[in-house]
Amino acid sequence: MTTTIRPRRRTDLPALADVLLAQQATSRYPFRDPLPIPVDAFLHAEDAQAAWVAELDGAPVGHVCRTGPLSGFPGAEEMNAACAEAHGCAVAELSWVSTLFVGQDARGHGLGRRLLDTVVADIAAHGLHPCLEVLAVHPAALSLYESSGWRPVLRQRPGWLTEVAGDEGPDVLVMVLDVAGASSPRTSHPLDGPGAGPDPQRQPGGEAEER
Repeated sequence: MTTTIRPRRRTDLPALADVLLAQQATSRYPFRDPLPIPVDAFLHAEDAQAAWVAELDGAPVGHVCRTGPLSGFPGAEEMNAACAEAHGCAVAELSWVSTLFVGQDARGHGLGRRLLDTVVADIAAHGLHPCLEVLAVHPAALSLYESSGWRPVLRQRPGWLTEVAGDEGPDVLVMVLDVAGASSPRTSHPLDGPGAGPDPQRQPGGEAEER
């Protein structure tokens, strides 16, 4: 089998939408089923600053993208502020990893980690600072991030999540990664499935891509 990570093309979107929705029932990513927004919006078809596709034998089977600072939904300011404080940078210098997933049948090839490494390297190359959000119901994603050096800076319970999961549901965990090439921060299990994404009605972010 041949695996490839390459920049996303607009023509990839229909196949990526199929892959995303096919794995949703088993991965619980996206957390809300059905999505409250079009799949193309969830994939950041229009607002991603950069995006990549994982291919297996020439077929798109995975995805990741990055967006700018969060905006347009309750909690965005708090999330940006926590990450900027952790990185010791301006909010404008943040880059959010989003919509990381790999299809069910393509897992076991390390594609999730390769996608994550690719987006992080691009963020660092642009002198920006990586952030993401993840839900505890996605343990493979959380394990990948922790093993890659990501650290939590904020735990948040947005209103949409309480509406969907109730008071006992998972919180959103906001994480950052210190990378070479960006300004110095203030001191203070390979994923082959779903990873990071934001609120479908807000854009940017990580795994809470469902507001």
